[in-house]
Amino acid sequence: MVPDTRMDQRLDKDSELLLDALRGLAAFAVIFAHGFDLAAGSAFGWTPRTNSEGWRWARAVFGNGDWCVWCFFVISGICIHRSITRDMESGRFDWWRYGLTRVTRLYPLFLTGLALAVAAWSLGLDFAVEEVKAEPWRELGASLFNLQVFTTPFPAFGPSWSLSCEVIYYAAWPALLLLMRGRAHMATIIAMIGSVVVLSGIVMLWQLKPERGSSALLQGLWTTTALFPLWVTGAAMSSHWEAFTALITRKVWFIGIVLWLIGAVISSVLKYSHSAGFRMDLAAWYSLPGLAILLAGGRHLALASRPRAAPVCRWLSQFSYPCYILHMPLLLLVHHGLGYLAALKGRAFLHASVSFTIVLTLLAVIGPALERFFMAWRFRVLSGGKQA
Repeated sequence: MVPDTRMDQRLDKDSELLLDALRGLAAFAVIFAHGFDLAAGSAFGWTPRTNSEGWRWARAVFGNGDWCVWCFFVISGICIHRSITRDMESGRFDWWRYGLTRVTRLYPLFLTGLALAVAAWSLGLDFAVEEVKAEPWRELGASLFNLQVFTTPFPAFGPSWSLSCEVIYYAAWPALLLLMRGRAHMATIIAMIGSVVVLSGIVMLWQLKPERGSSALLQGLWTTTALFPLWVTGAAMSSHWEAFTALITRKVWFIGIVLWLIGAVISSVLKYSHSAGFRMDLAAWYSLPGLAILLAGGRHLALASRPRAAPVCRWLSQFSYPCYILHMPLLLLVHHGLGYLAALKGRAFLHASVSFTIVLTLLAVIGPALERFFMAWRFRVLSGGKQA
């Protein structure tokens, strides 16, 4: 089996550094959004529509991290596709080993975050809810298999929904590539058409049976399917990376950044309007062309020629996943602990700001170290225990 595109072993250095940096910056934006929402929710209640006009807009803009999560999906598609294709080109693709590489990458930090979430839940803590679910065993069981997007995430572990989508995409994309005999362009077409068909079917079902609108299973299927085109776009870009990036002039790159930001504005407007979740997912489609262009224009920053850029970008990459998957339970636990300090009682924004600062500092210190530790362990597992 020979894919339709021969690929280099790595992305060009400028693109690689840009993707590393954007991972970390997107993770920071997500923790900032949740920190801001924690402050506003503590001060004015967790239902934004009951807030004043100004605070509704502030929460929609600064408390919105959805448009940053879209980056993760496209970047993941770019990177994972290259990994799959290298193995296919050499005839070494094996489902067992591929699954092992994915599990050993995701699960150590994921299970650490889940353990912290269980600790937060045991203290009666959750994010953006008035009442914590008393017996979330269904959610816990689904989380252990990374299927929580179909049940709603475990309390205090909201961001984990995106990992559930990732796991599904990890299985769906190589299956499509194998079905299409390695032809990435055909796999892309099938994935896009299939997504539209599934989404149309869900809409029809909701029209025929409105009571199914609250089904966590259908909502999870909608979210997973609606965001799959982001991941697939990353994979499609990756299969023609050199040709695609050559088309991105500096002018086109700036236009792409503007288009991506317009998508972020649309997402904020929808959040302000308290739109249904399925509309929020579709907002990602507005931002996708600009996001693809942004990611493909890395050479215009010339990061590889800046001596200080490489270590900063690498650090941001190592900071990204620990920050994203650990920040919410840590934020809730630290915020709860600080609640016993008299100086912070009744001062919601100061309380949340101190909590955010402590958690961000903690993650900046231990996050990259944890990432390096688990990646070294992963290397030993994948190499059969042999040292490099």
